[in-house]
Amino acid sequence: MSAGLLLFALGAAAQVVVTTSGNQAMATISLPQMPPGVGTIDAVVTITFDTPANLTPAELNLTAQVVDPNDIALVTRLPACGPPCVTIDPAFPLLITVEPLTLPWVFHSGFEGGETTPGNLSFLNTYEFEIYTADLDCIASIGTGSPCLGTPYRLFKGPVSGSFDDITDDVLKGSVRARGRGGAMSQFLIVSDTRPSLNVEQGKAFNLEARIRSASLSDGLRNQLLGLLAEVQVSVLISADYAQAITYLDQLIAMLQAHAGVDVANMWSSDHTLVNDAGEMLSLAQTLRFTLVRLQNGF
Repeated sequence: MSAGLLLFALGAAAQVVVTTSGNQAMATISLPQMPPGVGTIDAVVTITFDTPANLTPAELNLTAQVVDPNDIALVTRLPACGPPCVTIDPAFPLLITVEPLTLPWVFHSGFEGGETTPGNLSFLNTYEFEIYTADLDCIASIGTGSPCLGTPYRLFKGPVSGSFDDITDDVLKGSVRARGRGGAMSQFLIVSDTRPSLNVEQGKAFNLEARIRSASLSDGLRNQLLGLLAEVQVSVLISADYAQAITYLDQLIAMLQAHAGVDVANMWSSDHTLVNDAGEMLSLAQTLRFTLVRLQNGF
């Protein structure tokens, strides 16, 4: 797959530069802070796909904008809690939108290597979405194996005009490097989330259960997945054995990976004709795992 580059010139010192190469897309972002004249909001976005087809900057259609952290239309899309516990940090009020284009030609290049026929962007399973910014800094977590495990910063994803949810599966230092997985494209924010981890875990487990129930699965596989998730919740709520909960969740993840593309749909396409059951369940399971690791480490 050939490399590509797309430059959006937004002013003398503002730009979004998008490049693609192989299975990866990268966007370098520098936008004026609001109000103008007080600096810039800077970030590097990296999207790593599992087996993409037709990945080009134009088809990815990644854009970015500086937002008002107190914009009620945006704030009401964040999880409701009080006092405000999920907020947009004024130091990094950046909204990233990825809306791959539906192109007028027929997609028929598949996933074979060396294809050059144009078509809609597609990918298998999940993508890893990472936002790196020096505009934020993480809170060091000594002795956890993850120096930013205690930070409140999270990567949130939501459909355009829809509710945002936490998809974080890691936060790394440098200064903040937030990562998460997805099975479909959306809008992305880094937010500060100070909700209790147990509350977050319950919400993520509920979302994963709902997605397993709505997926197109055999009854046997659905019951196996729900059984493992039930064991996760017993380990969390009854015994507070987070290591055991992670073990059960890892079994669930391995089962999904084994069935993806075999008897569970695992492809996403920008024409929205496919439902990526495997990718969406995997992304929900991975972010649940991140919260279980935080609980295991006392956060």
